[in-house]
Amino acid sequence: MTANIIFIALIGVLCSTDITAFGQFMICRPIFCAPIVGFFMGDINTGLWIGMIAEMLWVNAMPMGVSVPIDVAIIGILPTFWVCKYFTGVHEAAIFGLVLAVPFAYLHREMDIFGRNFNTKIMHLVEKGIRNGNNQYIGISIFTGLFFFIIRAFLFYILAMIIGGFIYKIVYLWLSELILLSFRKAWLLLPMVGFGVALYNFKSTKLPFYRGSSND
Repeated sequence: MTANIIFIALIGVLCSTDITAFGQFMICRPIFCAPIVGFFMGDINTGLWIGMIAEMLWVNAMPMGVSVPIDVAIIGILPTFWVCKYFTGVHEAAIFGLVLAVPFAYLHREMDIFGRNFNTKIMHLVEKGIRNGNNQYIGISIFTGLFFFIIRAFLFYILAMIIGGFIYKIVYLWLSELILLSFRKAWLLLPMVGFGVALYNFKSTKLPFYRGSSND
């Protein structure tokens, strides 16, 4: 199981790196990374469903300008890993995992902000080196920032899967039947809510089947 955690953590690092650090090939989106984790954990259907819900609910969580969005890959990867490890095929457990993953995504966002501040300090050192004629500092700074990003993301995924998984399992077993029933219904209703959120986010865009108003 330790090998599984390390392997899934590496997948998470690859997906999270795609958001701002390198690439932007869209492999960070939940609709992609959640089914991948589900495939390797033996339940691709649950991963696809979780990825679909997370993708529609957070479709507008994208890095633009200086904004720091939450890492939507976390919202797809963590719940898929948790439910496949502890409660395979249990729909209400998948929804609870999705709920629990959201605070972890915001925690990672704060870590990302700290990392960006650290990169700013590296940038100042690079500027000082360039003024002294040492242009090799540019390449060194890029690889240094990327290295610390990868290490930070890897440790985060490891701890989130282990500690978060422990919290997930304990709390889920204590949930009342009423809450579990709500999660069971949410498994079917959240895709419709997500579709509504997706339409709302594109309300000012002219689509063949939907005409939004820019004055809304």
